[in-house]
Amino acid sequence: MELPPPVMDPPPPVVDLHPVLTPEQLGTIQGDIWTKGFPKYHETYYFFSIKTGKASLFSQRLKVLATQTPPLISSLKKARDDHNFISMEREKYITAEKLKGIPKKEIHPPTVPIANALIAFTSKGLKAIQDDSPSKNLGLLDIEDTDPAFVAGMSSDKVRTTLNDPATKKWDVLFQSTKIHGLLKIAGSSPEMVKERLMRIQVTLKHGEAIEDAAPTDSQVVGWTRPNDRGKEHFGFEDGISQPRMNGIDSPDPAPEPNMNTAQELLIVTDKTASENQDVRRPAWMQNGSFLVFRKLEQDVAAFECLTKKYWAATKCESQEQMGAKLMGRWQSGAPIATFETKDTADPGKAKVMNNFVYGAESPCPVSAHIRKTNIREKLDGNEPDQRCRRTRMIRNGIPYGLDYKGHENDGSTRGLLFACYQGHIEDSFQHMQASWSNEPTFRNADFGHDPIIGQVPDSSEGKPGKLKTSFLGSDKSLQTVEFAPLVTLKGGEYFFVPPISALSTPLGSDAPATGPSTRTA
Repeated sequence: MELPPPVMDPPPPVVDLHPVLTPEQLGTIQGDIWTKGFPKYHETYYFFSIKTGKASLFSQRLKVLATQTPPLISSLKKARDDHNFISMEREKYITAEKLKGIPKKEIHPPTVPIANALIAFTSKGLKAIQDDSPSKNLGLLDIEDTDPAFVAGMSSDKVRTTLNDPATKKWDVLFQSTKIHGLLKIAGSSPEMVKERLMRIQVTLKHGEAIEDAAPTDSQVVGWTRPNDRGKEHFGFEDGISQPRMNGIDSPDPAPEPNMNTAQELLIVTDKTASENQDVRRPAWMQNGSFLVFRKLEQDVAAFECLTKKYWAATKCESQEQMGAKLMGRWQSGAPIATFETKDTADPGKAKVMNNFVYGAESPCPVSAHIRKTNIREKLDGNEPDQRCRRTRMIRNGIPYGLDYKGHENDGSTRGLLFACYQGHIEDSFQHMQASWSNEPTFRNADFGHDPIIGQVPDSSEGKPGKLKTSFLGSDKSLQTVEFAPLVTLKGGEYFFVPPISALSTPLGSDAPATGPSTRTA
């Protein structure tokens, strides 16, 4: 007698880890939440407060802002279209100049006039909107459960001690303010374009009546790409490499960055966090938004150059430049030291796409190097799949600030990076990366020291900054250790939520009260 065939369970459904962004999402996700972000040479961060007792008026003006034509707040589609338009205009200009017989190296396409804007809110800003409008329910209690760091804010003792951030009394006055409710992030091709867009939004939101500056001092922070080194931060290294890629706006490209294709929920807010065991769900209106971490990071370029000049030979490096590359994990061109161990690539123009690499036990890239600490690229242990590494993914769209360093140690100027990153969950992404990787000397089960670029240690009992310690192998494979004062200092910052454009109309926005003859009857 034959046995009946076994009853087989149906195969599990195929889960698309990288679903395509829909046209609706492209129209409602704010445009800087993307690998390319807003096209820009200049950028202004304007921090504002909602005036006491004016939250209802602010909500009315917010809906006007969200529904204006042409829009003043830019969508992902607008940012993508702007990048495509700029590329098309550049190609048209270059082609026309070539037909005139002008050599390509002498062709310099003019800047295309572009401006874009993003609006974001702190938890205090969301609370101000809700408290002044009893009919609104933004689900803030649920957000306290799903996103406690956002609700607490960067200046809270809990977050600050988690990150080893300096005391707030050492921050710029603007970021000591307890009245930061919102942020306007304005990017453009010129200071004039940025200023004009900011002014139009301030007028729409009724600056002076519904909103006001967040601090009595200047509430704007201004950045620009370095004129002679576009794309490089002040230490001289190419920035913005190894960005996550989202299907539907970034074409999956397996060649330069096979491991950067990223699930949407790690970057764009969904109803649940990416962490496990999260039973509480976020309010539906937050979906297709993202959390923004802003940090003003002051860079001591003189100290960086002094450190590498003083210690490169003592630490058995081939050159001062190689020691800098060991600290960063890349050469100044952007070429990875994992691939180019002793000197920079001979083809710096292609360095940004030389990104298809992993580390491994024998990698020339130090375990403590900045890019290895912040983007591990490989499993932390033998367990599969390694979701912990992927959950730290973030989109970085900051910009330098301050004048270039000219070699004079005490030039009286400050400079640094206006760091801005987007993620689906602050605790899983930025906060884990900073606290558990960059600040942690024991990493990958070995004590190779702190991230030498953004690592932070607590102040001493006397209130003096602690010292970083980092280790790497010299050219003779001997372990070398350097101890030094931090090269980067936090001057303030905040956590924001960037809502989808649809949420600016409702529930954050509201209609103005009806006006006209009374319809009441006796």
